[in-house]
Amino acid sequence: MTIGMTTYNVEKYLPLAIESMLAQDYPDFEIVVCDNVSTDGTWEILERYAAKDERVRIYRNPENLGEAGNFRRVVQLARGELFRLAAHDDLAAPTLISRCVEALDAHPEAILAFPQTMLIDSDGNEIGPWDDAMDTHDLRSRSRVSWYARKWNLCNEVFGVIRTDVLRRTRLLGPFLSSDVRMLHELALRGEFIQVPQRLFFRRMHATNTFGAQRDTDEVLEWLEPGAAKGKSRKRKPATDQSHHTRMTWEITKALLSNELPVTERAVATGAFLTSWGTRRGRAKLGRIRRSITRTPIAPPPWEKPSDKPSDQQSQA
Repeated sequence: MTIGMTTYNVEKYLPLAIESMLAQDYPDFEIVVCDNVSTDGTWEILERYAAKDERVRIYRNPENLGEAGNFRRVVQLARGELFRLAAHDDLAAPTLISRCVEALDAHPEAILAFPQTMLIDSDGNEIGPWDDAMDTHDLRSRSRVSWYARKWNLCNEVFGVIRTDVLRRTRLLGPFLSSDVRMLHELALRGEFIQVPQRLFFRRMHATNTFGAQRDTDEVLEWLEPGAAKGKSRKRKPATDQSHHTRMTWEITKALLSNELPVTERAVATGAFLTSWGTRRGRAKLGRIRRSITRTPIAPPPWEKPSDKPSDQQSQA
């Protein structure tokens, strides 16, 4: 079992996240961390943990590869048959990995197992449960892809336990917004997702992570891959405009059509995705029209304070 982690100037919550992983009751795992040339105390923290626990392997990239490139390197360095991505600021119950591995052992046809989620705030206080409803057990590939296209939201499944060989056959992350959604669609095409019925994953929602930071398009692109936003206008529309959805639709469609699976299975699954995704986008557009007519404000997500104004990306997820 490989627990992979990417880091870049994340010293605040990093020790808690590492301790959470080291406390897992699963008997055979390694922690692989790749750092994108952090300039704060992140690397020193990693060195301390690597020095005192041989299960921790750390690598310092020669340059900033961006989150997408750093993730690809972590997956490349993984030695385990199973892989779990661990964020630098989230927490996990000690039984998270063992319960997910048990689920995969019980369902050999499944490729990903993930627990239920509890959202927490910057201080670790519970915000409330989050129900992903992403269990695709016993569904055919086209039904899995269709279901994911209709239901994805926070993408907590990306922090589940995945069969490493299957993960490596996807395109992983890329230099565009919501590239994790593409990767999860690719996984849904290839196998079943199993949800563990215990709430073992604690996802932190705070002002400096992807959802809380209210970043503009260029900032997110630069975080994913340095230089990805070069030559683009700083006056471009926000990341939730039509161009973002068009790019994401195109990237997912390409990934579903171009892989090692039989042509018929690829074609049918792609058609199912486009139908479900088109329906979802149509409903979102009707909702915006209805709100503009009735002047109904957009309800903030549960991790925001009532006084905070939600971003369009959060409200559209």
